Amino acid sequence: MTNELAISLALLGVLFFWALANWHAGLLLCLATAIMQDPLRKLTPDQPIVFVGFVVAVFGAACLGALVRGVSLYPNHIFRQHRWLATPFLFLFLLIIAQAMNSYLRFDNLMLTALGVLTYVMPLFSTMFAYQLACRQGELRIRQFMKWYVILIGLALTTVYLEFSGYHWSVFGQVGTGLVIYDRATGSILPSFSGLFRASEIAAWHAMTAACVVVLLIFWRKASLPRLLIALGFAAVLIGIGILTGRRKVVIEFVVFLSTLSMLWVIFGGHLGRVGTIGSVAGAAVTYAFYALFAAGLQEGVSAVHDKPETSIYAHYVQHSEKAFGQVPARFVELGIAPVMWAYDSYGLAGAGLGAGTQGAQYFGSGGATGGAAEGGLGKITLELGIPGLFVMAWITISICRYLWGVMRFASQYSPSLARLSFGLCSLLAANIAGFSVATQLYGDLFVLLTLSWTLGFLLAVPVMVERQVRARQQLATVQRGPAIFQPRTV
Repeated sequence: MTNELAISLALLGVLFFWALANWHAGLLLCLATAIMQDPLRKLTPDQPIVFVGFVVAVFGAACLGALVRGVSLYPNHIFRQHRWLATPFLFLFLLIIAQAMNSYLRFDNLMLTALGVLTYVMPLFSTMFAYQLACRQGELRIRQFMKWYVILIGLALTTVYLEFSGYHWSVFGQVGTGLVIYDRATGSILPSFSGLFRASEIAAWHAMTAACVVVLLIFWRKASLPRLLIALGFAAVLIGIGILTGRRKVVIEFVVFLSTLSMLWVIFGGHLGRVGTIGSVAGAAVTYAFYALFAAGLQEGVSAVHDKPETSIYAHYVQHSEKAFGQVPARFVELGIAPVMWAYDSYGLAGAGLGAGTQGAQYFGSGGATGGAAEGGLGKITLELGIPGLFVMAWITISICRYLWGVMRFASQYSPSLARLSFGLCSLLAANIAGFSVATQLYGDLFVLLTLSWTLGFLLAVPVMVERQVRARQQLATVQRGPAIFQPRTV
């Protein structure tokens, strides 16, 4: 064992026992682990894949600590009240068992099957973990996690710009072979930057998510034009850094977030005020207009450097990202629909089994033959769960959307602040659904899976937090009316 690996395991041990002792801090400890594990992996000889599992170990310790203290992580609370939600999940559970057997019989690789099972089962427990945390600790823990996420991820993202600026430290850059992007429109070859993160795809996702969370934090309390402009300013900086990764969907997903947030404010705006509704719509329009004008202003210097074989000029990255909107339909067909047909033609109705299209499968003897369908989210589901899995996932998605619609409507009637929170969380999930449909490998990252399932868990806990607020207001009103009802006699 090398010294670097020994030090890394020692740090992991500290975080593991910390999470075991204080499960309430589990989300923050997982965040710290996720940021730490990639640079430690880059410093370790041979860059072993075991570092990817560090965040799962810390989260597992937090779950164990919660269970020891009597916290239930099973979805009985939700399924008992809404039995129609349990039915599609039961079908999914049975399908996971069948496809786990299919994977093991096909590949004869227990680790590959276990990796596939983990990516489907872990989000269920992490969703309930966040649900219980929000139900017991309220908005405090949600706001705490979001603030520290923006701060720590924002600091980590500055290393993407440092790498772009010419700092080539050992903790910077992509694990394995670096990614180079070819822009067909300009003929430019663009190196992709990832900073401390192990891949540019992950850095881009965190840039987009941090930008969304900044907007959400500002909107959570009270929407106003000055606060909106502040949020968009911070978000523009984060998106600007995300562009340096070469991943154009960072802009598209952020626009999807803003558009969904604006739509929800318009639909449920009767309880949020006209200023908030107009501000949200204006925010989406101003953000896109600002980006379009910014891109147009930088295009003037692009043509002068087309003859260079490789360039790291920021204008190229902006122009490369600007073309993403026009290519959405073609990319959806290429990476959304075509992989489904590829998986069906190659493996039939049953698919190849769990783990076949999961990120990291190549380390366990798979991924080469099955990689053709693994790029798009719909193709990955078809590859691992077969055509029946595609229909079950659609059933689950529709059922969850129906339930979340009721959650947002309920929150908008009784708690404007929690309604704004639910709009933002739902918009973040919508942006990731759009990204998952065409680029699924990112969503094989364990911390990304944890973060999205925590987002869903917070959303599911909104009704409980609303009811708690209503009870608190009723008790306060009773106390305030007390002296008017009970007047002591004077002698």
